[in-house]
Amino acid sequence: MKHLIVTFCAALILVSCQNSKFEKEFECDTPISYTQTKNFKDVLNHFEIEVPSNWKSELYYDEYQSALYTADTTKTLRETYILDIAWHQGELVLNKDFEVRVAENATRNLKLIPVKSGFGEYLGHPAYYHIATGKSDDLSWHYLEVYVQHKVDEYYTFTSKIYGNEFVSERICASFSVFNEITFLD
Repeated sequence: MKHLIVTFCAALILVSCQNSKFEKEFECDTPISYTQTKNFKDVLNHFEIEVPSNWKSELYYDEYQSALYTADTTKTLRETYILDIAWHQGELVLNKDFEVRVAENATRNLKLIPVKSGFGEYLGHPAYYHIATGKSDDLSWHYLEVYVQHKVDEYYTFTSKIYGNEFVSERICASFSVFNEITFLD
């Protein structure tokens, strides 16, 4: 009986540690998995990631970034989300000034209202998340950004654009489920 209790407690701790602080902010308690996936490797060989095989995906790169854009185009815009996973060459300093710049960019350039943000660790690296909301052509949308410092002069961004007001939390959690599938190659 004692072994059973210890095993149960260990399993409970393991399951509760699987979600990052960011996922806990959005109450992502149930992991989401996809049955049929396809592995994509970015053009500059910095990461690979599994995404559902029926999603439309495109790779992009230039000398300072390498990205994958992906979305489930079988659903309407109000039911899906658009993901952007990107490696960037450049220094990322996660501090209060950075937090202010991200919020100002969302407000000024995207015409969004910041909702919540925070610093922590994501995928074992220092990170920052920010979510904002607004309207575009009379359609509400939410913009989740996660910045992950990978090396001194390299970082990743994970973004999710979520349109409409239904199942927003569920789509944020589904976005994290896809982001969690990344493998850093260097």
